Amino acid sequence: MRVLRLAWLGIATDESDAMSHFLRDTLGLKVEFEQPQTLEFSTAQDDRIQVFGPGHRYFDLFRANAGGPVALFEVDDVAAAREELDRAGIELVGELESDSVWEWFNFRAPDGNLYSLAARR
Repeated sequence: MRVLRLAWLGIATDESDAMSHFLRDTLGLKVEFEQPQTLEFSTAQDDRIQVFGPGHRYFDLFRANAGGPVALFEVDDVAAAREELDRAGIELVGELESDSVWEWFNFRAPDGNLYSLAARR
């Protein structure tokens, strides 16, 4: 597995409106997309920060499995990375998912926290 960069940070919070206001209006991050119960922001380097509020499926997933924000690392081959983690005995959380740009999956690291690995499609 080859990790390319830390690409995304997911934040599940009961204060999603206040957090979104902070990221947009205080830190000056650009809104990339907005959907019910979630907004994704970008930095000048195109790193992404996504806020999830109550009612979003990732809010529930992160609250049940993470001790705080969830970091996503970009890898060169997500399917190979998933197989490598599975062989290493790392707990995989959920299935491989995808959208029009990314494929990703979640896993629990030895520290007990939830992380994600993803690759561009």
